[in-house]
Formats: sequence, C-alpha cells, structure tokens
Amino acid sequence: MLAFRAMSGQKGTIVELNPNDALGWIELDEGGRVRFGGTALKSFAVSPGVGTRVEVHGTAPGYNGVPKAVMVTPLVVASAATEAPKAEPSRAPRTPWPAFVREHPRWSDVAGTCVPCARKAPRPELPEHPLFEPWRRELCETAPTCVDLEVPHYLKPESFDPGPGDCFAHGSVAWLDEPRWPGCGLCSRPLEMCVQISPAVLADFLPGGRGLAALFCSHCGIENHSDQRIGYVRLVEPRHRVSSPKVWAPESMDWRRESQRVTPGAPATELPPASWYRCRQQITPDTASSALFVLDALDFDGPFPKGFEPDPSNGADEEYDDWVAQQRNGASWGGARLGGVANWEIADETPGCAHGEMLHLLDYEGGQFLEGALHVFSCREHVCELAFVATF
Repeated sequence: MLAFRAMSGQKGTIVELNPNDALGWIELDEGGRVRFGGTALKSFAVSPGVGTRVEVHGTAPGYNGVPKAVMVTPLVVASAATEAPKAEPSRAPRTPWPAFVREHPRWSDVAGTCVPCARKAPRPELPEHPLFEPWRRELCETAPTCVDLEVPHYLKPESFDPGPGDCFAHGSVAWLDEPRWPGCGLCSRPLEMCVQISPAVLADFLPGGRGLAALFCSHCGIENHSDQRIGYVRLVEPRHRVSSPKVWAPESMDWRRESQRVTPGAPATELPPASWYRCRQQITPDTASSALFVLDALDFDGPFPKGFEPDPSNGADEEYDDWVAQQRNGASWGGARLGGVANWEIADETPGCAHGEMLHLLDYEGGQFLEGALHVFSCREHVCELAFVATF
C-alpha cells in the first residue's frame, strides 16, 4: 500500500530562507531548529516565505549531523465557525491503471544522461513489486555504472604529497598542463583546489589519456553557480606540479591546505532516487517515472494488480525508494563519484553544448560545498570542453 510514513508532526515557523536554492531553517515551537531543502517542500503549491507556519514530518541527519526535515507541509489553521463552508473543488477524472501502464511503456531516460563506464558491474536484482513490475526489467538493465571516490572525513584528514598519477582532493598542489595556478575569471582570486582524478582512473569514463582537475572560487560561486569563469574544470595532462599562492585566505569553511588522498572504489550500479526523477520530469514528462513522481498526487482507477492499493496521498516516491534500497551492489556516497546521475536537490540543471544535452561525469562534495556539490558534465561527442554547475 502506498501510504505516507506515519510521523508525529512538529509545528514551527520558517525563520531563514534562501530564495535561490530553497534552503533554510525552521524554528520549532517546542524549541530547537531544523534545516530543510527544496525537496522537503513538495507539498507547497507556491514557495513559502520567512514567517510561514509549517509542520515538520520527520527528520534525518544532514550535513555534519545537523537535523534536516524529511517533509514540510503548510500548517493548516482551522477556519472560524462563522466562515461559510467552501465549495469542494472538482475532482479530475481518475486514471485507469491499465491505461496508465499502456500509455507509459518507458520508465526513464537515465541511461542516456550519464557518461558510461568501460568496466562492467553486476546488474541490480530487484524483487517483484506490484506497482513497478511493468518497468522492473528496464530499471535493472539501464541502471548507470558509477565509481565512488572516497574522500577522507573532515575530522580525520590523511595528508600526503600527491604525484601525477594520484587522485586527491583539497590542498595547495595541482598537476596541470601549464605551470601556473588558475584564478577566478570574475574576482581574480586564486581558485581553491577541489579534486583531481588521475588519467588511469578517468580512462574508464573518458578516452584520451588525460586526467581531470577541478578548482573553484567559493567567493563567487554561490551567486554565479553556473558561470564557467568561476572554476577551472578541465581535462589535463599532469605535466606540471603547481602550488597555490602563499598569501591566500580561502572562502570554503571545510577546505584544507594539505592534500587528501582520494581512493577509487570498484564499479557499481546505481538506481537513481525518486528525487532525481522528480527533477527530471520537466525534461521527460511522458516517461512513467515522471508521471508517477510529479509533485501533485495521481488518482488511479482499477483494475489494479494484486497487492497494489493506491493511497490518495500518493506515496509512490517513498514506495520506490524503499524498494530499491533492498538491493545494493556496493555503491555508497564517499565524497565524490564518477558516473551515475547528478545529485540534484531542487531542479535538473544539466548544461548543453553544440552536441545537445551533456552527460553527467562527476559529482564532488568533499566537505567544501556544505549541502551541495560540484556537478561536472562531458560532451556526448568528446569534442566540447567540460562544463560544471555548483549547487549549495
């Protein structure tokens, strides 16, 4: 049964809200504060503002263990007794479930959104499910292959001196094509080192014998998150060991001056979470995943498959996440990831180039981006320069 998880609601007030990325804080009536992101606000018809009274349905550990709301809903205030009853809104016609399945034969376009990995990984094995059974085979066959890149925890740094064949993050050293440290194209400050991937590791995703270097300006990044001038994200031949300027105050709270070794994992398949499909639905509205995970509830009419009882609150997204959590082939977030889908929070911001929509290559979080990441994309034809989008 697709029912929303029962959780005791906690009432509170939105006291901080960034309108650009929908991240903010809720002050609870019983004391304490809870952080929230845009994905927790899907029940709002319009974006809330500071001062909005809300109800928090469950929390989960967020960045650095800070409680983060799972779902936030508007706080319903009872109408006055003298107020005239409002007319019931007209119901849209119910969608017959067999018709929905027939009209949505394709689950998603996930296989065409990621840079493929040359090394194979075991396909996921999902148990039967009455709701998702029509698309189970496609889900297993199209699950992207990714490689986790483990970055040391910020409380347990492991410093080392990187060579041209190493993968590493943070620090004051980079291995680049040219013997100079890059600066921001907007403010001219020296960029902060994010992550460097060696040619040997990157070869499973991109041909050409080059590695990847990603440096970023945190000073300009929040307001100009997709402006390519605020970062140096390129394929490089690691010929020159370059050091950052000595006099330099980095903007990132969790950036570290000493380089940290990055350890690649084995290739593993990854089934995207429901939140990725919700972000994708504006681009592929006709796929089954987009139709099931839209922000508004879908009402279905029978006949239904055995074991499937639709709930008016439409908990298909939670049902899906619980279902795919039953299989794990080793993929686990470790601070950075090659391949797989972009870890979007609010909306799909995939950039394009002369050859169409670009393919997702790398997500880097690494402690520098708080509740966001640096998302790196590659041209489908391996012709155009890499592109990136930063989210916070």
